[in-house]
Amino acid sequence: MKKKFLVVAMVLAMVIALAACGDSKSGGDSGKDKDKVTVGQTWVINDDNPLDGGNPWSITAHGIGEYVYTIQPDGTLESRYVKELKQVDDLNWEGVMKEDAKFSDGTDVKAEDLCKCLNTIIEKNEMSTASAGKIEYTPTGEYTFTAKTERPTKVLPSILAEWTNVVFKEADGKYVFTGPFVIKNLKPGAELVLEPNKNYPDSEKRPKEVVIKAFKDVNALKLAMQSDELDLAFGLTGEVAKQLKDDGKNVIDFPAGYQYYTFLNMGNEALAKDEVREALDEGINRKEIIKALNGGKEPTGLFAGYNSFNAKEKVEFDSEDAAKHLDEAGYTLKSGDKYRKNANGEELKLDITTYSSKADLPIIAQVLVSEFEKLGIKSEVKVVDNIDEVADSGNYDVLLYAQHPSPTGDAGYFLNQFFRTGGPKNRMKYSSAEVDSLLDKLGTVSDKGERDKLAVEIQEKVIDDHPVIMTVDPEWHAAVSDRLKDYKLWNGDYFIVNPTLMVK
Repeated sequence: MKKKFLVVAMVLAMVIALAACGDSKSGGDSGKDKDKVTVGQTWVINDDNPLDGGNPWSITAHGIGEYVYTIQPDGTLESRYVKELKQVDDLNWEGVMKEDAKFSDGTDVKAEDLCKCLNTIIEKNEMSTASAGKIEYTPTGEYTFTAKTERPTKVLPSILAEWTNVVFKEADGKYVFTGPFVIKNLKPGAELVLEPNKNYPDSEKRPKEVVIKAFKDVNALKLAMQSDELDLAFGLTGEVAKQLKDDGKNVIDFPAGYQYYTFLNMGNEALAKDEVREALDEGINRKEIIKALNGGKEPTGLFAGYNSFNAKEKVEFDSEDAAKHLDEAGYTLKSGDKYRKNANGEELKLDITTYSSKADLPIIAQVLVSEFEKLGIKSEVKVVDNIDEVADSGNYDVLLYAQHPSPTGDAGYFLNQFFRTGGPKNRMKYSSAEVDSLLDKLGTVSDKGERDKLAVEIQEKVIDDHPVIMTVDPEWHAAVSDRLKDYKLWNGDYFIVNPTLMVK
């Protein structure tokens, strides 16, 4: 009798266990650890050095760091550190700090800390000098400081919102930040485990653990989301986003802010010719790119279409006119030949270099190969791991690149970085005295309407010179579990793990 009872009890326990497992799977989020959120995206940091290349941007995107000023979803700038910035003259500013911000170790963020941090960034990261040259920050009291710029600027708050300017300090040989989360464990390039920064507002409302996993393949990211392994899948292509929607998943479609650009190396013999660059601009059918991406818009300027300072130039697709420009440049297509050749019989060949962490880019690259082929230009795609290293080396012909040109809500940073003679990201070897003069003027203007007008004028000149081809104004996609329905995305991928990441 006891044996029979034991068997019945065991069977009943198994039935209950199987039912629970079934409920967990069908319920999607119901079986997940309520105190843990798992994020899938296309990269994870290798280390937390805020002075190493683009690391300050990645550190902030991961929720570890925070800029001095942060752009809000409505486009305004706010700071947890600075209460007031007052301009004294063209080069000098006075700042008053708020007194409640803390580092993750619980110590206060004071003027001495902030100035030391920003001066170190100026010294170590040349990107921080793009907008106003070198800036010297000096503490004048416990919570007051001054800033002196090398070139005039009217938008220091915008400069302090640039991705280089992450707030940090060094203590006991480690970097200490101020973002909503802190590092618990890091597997370089593969997985990052975070926990709430107890000294950040509303820390008790955040999940006790956030795990960020790197997926090199967007299809693997899709499968992980379909099997309920992820709460957030960021960096989806349009096709994958559609598939997840069809599966009943929550998909967020949002303007990327980013633009996809095709940069042309003017140090290349062929691309040094205006006619060749103009031919490429006219010979690329953007509609084919948008079709391949399953979304996006034709660009009208160098910025996202929603910006008031974006130009209103219409992209032209005219393959016949493009062919004429190539003929004029001395690259002709003779009967029976597949590719154009110059007078020396050398084929016109332009390699396209891009990277995979932005999943749309290799797709666009293949479309460009097809478009170039129609023009009689031979090309192949090179997908590299470190695109900035290749770009800085100048060892490329055509660079397919994703860039957020207005992460601070202002046009000056991008235009100075990429198109000022000798600018830190002017990898095209582009130089225009007219553009340099207009950029200088932009630094002296505070009125928004006048700044917008100057930004458009600069764009029109750059677009006319063709060091860069406006390629597509993309739409981005992310999938979220039911638990993250209140999660907000803005400003592209600048704030993936952000303060709104709270579990319902």
